[in-house]
Amino acid sequence: MLRVWGKPRKEIFMKHVSAKLLTLGLLSIGAALTSCGRSAPDEDNKIHLQLVPSNDPATLLTRAKALEPILKRYEPNYEWTIDVGSTYAATTTALAAGQIDGGFLTASGYAQMTIEKPGKTKLLLSASRSAYKVQADDFPGIKKENLEQQRKAMNGANGYVYRGEQSEKEVDFYCSIVITLKDSEREALNLPKLDGDGDGEVSLKEIHDGNAVWGVMGATSSSGYIYPTKYIYEGGYTGGFVDKAAYESKSKEEQAKFMIGNTEKSYPAMVDDLLSGQIDVAVGFFDIRYGSAFTQSGGKYFQDEAVFTKTYTQAVLDPIMNDTVCARGDLSDAKSEAIRNALKKAVKDGGKDEEGTGAWLLYQIYSHTGYINGDDANYDAAREMYRWTMEHSTK
Repeated sequence: MLRVWGKPRKEIFMKHVSAKLLTLGLLSIGAALTSCGRSAPDEDNKIHLQLVPSNDPATLLTRAKALEPILKRYEPNYEWTIDVGSTYAATTTALAAGQIDGGFLTASGYAQMTIEKPGKTKLLLSASRSAYKVQADDFPGIKKENLEQQRKAMNGANGYVYRGEQSEKEVDFYCSIVITLKDSEREALNLPKLDGDGDGEVSLKEIHDGNAVWGVMGATSSSGYIYPTKYIYEGGYTGGFVDKAAYESKSKEEQAKFMIGNTEKSYPAMVDDLLSGQIDVAVGFFDIRYGSAFTQSGGKYFQDEAVFTKTYTQAVLDPIMNDTVCARGDLSDAKSEAIRNALKKAVKDGGKDEEGTGAWLLYQIYSHTGYINGDDANYDAAREMYRWTMEHSTK
């Protein structure tokens, strides 16, 4: 069952989650794609980094291994290992336990670590990304009215054509989006319409009343779970996401509080499940259609405009601070600085369109286009959001 949100039971939940995440994380570490045994003593010359599995884990691992010699080129005094955690929780748990030297954590993952395990991790870098033209150039701004303008433009308002075009600007934030298949595409798959009243928009009520299944990510994913949960909560669905069996076991009165959720393996899998009709709604970073499908070399939807033409943007949610690169709390200054230097240089190694370069690999992995030294104060909003999830959870 997916995590359920409702009346505050913070103290009980904190104990439950801490134990659950620790158990899950320790089990998951053993099942990771590559072994992540305890890191060697800090005086050795080995650095072990780990990715969270936001994109296809096998593809991530291939690109992670290709990145290793590039990091060594810029920091030749160290032997680099990069692998992929089996879950988001596995990577945060491994970092807290000192089993890896560094991890690529989401803003919410870092916020959770600083609240639950202070001192166990330190922030090294914040990522930057190429902005989307629709958000940075054509309809700039992050207020509610700006986000709504962007949403309408992504759906073709006033003749605007959106294909994930990139801006020359770089930003240190991103937004979560909610997308569905267009009703014309749903009909072709013998699925019922979501736009019940035919007004050209799909509301949360229409999604709920249509028993739509949401594709969501792990519970520490900002754009794939936390922000969408707050979005539906503010729309009146205060129970949050539960799996289909749990939803169907509830009374009609209780069902009115919940949405049906299905945990996806990765964002590429989520896009595919949406386009094939396996799920009805997808949530993720702005824009999973572009970063996890259209630009994924070798992927099923590489350069396929259908990911845009067949889908509808239901909402653009509040901004989220970019991902982090964190180190275990006791990592030496020398190794910490080596990680900073190697990644800053690797992300500018070649160009994001030059296959095999550091810039290309990091763009393919997480859509990162730059790194700056991290500032913990920039993640205060992420901590506020994490506390909100704690205060609105029942288990």
